[in-house]
Amino acid sequence: MDIKDFEALVAVVESGSMTSAADRLQTSRSNISRRLKKLETELRVQLMRRTTRRVELTQIGIRLYEHAVKVMQEFTAMEAVVRDMGRALRGHLRVSVPIGLGQLVLAPALLDFCKENPEVTMQITFNNRIYDLLEDEIDVSIRVANSPPDHYVARELSAMEWVTCVSPDYLENHGTPRSPEELPTHALVTPPVRNNRLIMRFISGDTHHVVDLQPKLQCSDMNFLKQSVVLGNGIGVLPYYLISDELQSGQLVRTLIDFDPDPKMWGDKLYLITAPNLYPSQLIRTFLDYIRTLFSDDGSIAGRY
Repeated sequence: MDIKDFEALVAVVESGSMTSAADRLQTSRSNISRRLKKLETELRVQLMRRTTRRVELTQIGIRLYEHAVKVMQEFTAMEAVVRDMGRALRGHLRVSVPIGLGQLVLAPALLDFCKENPEVTMQITFNNRIYDLLEDEIDVSIRVANSPPDHYVARELSAMEWVTCVSPDYLENHGTPRSPEELPTHALVTPPVRNNRLIMRFISGDTHHVVDLQPKLQCSDMNFLKQSVVLGNGIGVLPYYLISDELQSGQLVRTLIDFDPDPKMWGDKLYLITAPNLYPSQLIRTFLDYIRTLFSDDGSIAGRY
């Protein structure tokens, strides 16, 4: 069987007639008819019932059409791979990343990718909300979430570790909380909450602690929150990737060590999200692989970053 025969079958079914299929494939109606007859002869089956007005598939024709679509998709993908082999990456890439993760952690990696691929142009958006990728014309989104949207393709990058942290100066001035139940007497720095009220959950072994809190300071910009905690404005619950350097330097320390904040409060996974596409471009495939190599299992940035 010839791939062109499959192409003719798909064109006839999707365009509704041999004449329209011929126009679509820029060939003659007789050529389309010949290819369909060739398929039927080789397979020894009737694929279509032809009338004066339309073409109707038989049950066998329906099944062959479904397989033909897959064959054509695979052939198109193969052509794209062969065409791209040995070529420098080129094209336009639109990426959306969370503000803190993007500006403080991913920025060097994104700039390196841009520098290493001079024929690639990039548009990078720093925003914390989940985009409608198609409406907002985003190719790749990096997001923290408990579960990604069902209608997108999500690749998990790493688990998220959230850390209850504080500056040594704050502890010296306000004391060290011994349990989550003591938090209402302390200033809290958090991402935005509704109605200025935060129901925080902590886990200690098999025990769950639930505390009703009123944050002192709220902001969607994680960098601002980190600086607020470093300057002693309060106790923060922040992602590990954001404060790993400050923990190592001693600018921040962990508090409530025996009580882990529930990671599902603000998202327990880091995802790479793209719109559904059976055959993403070489540029997108390469970028996805590049980002995946940057992260270790605990959510920290790996390698030289």
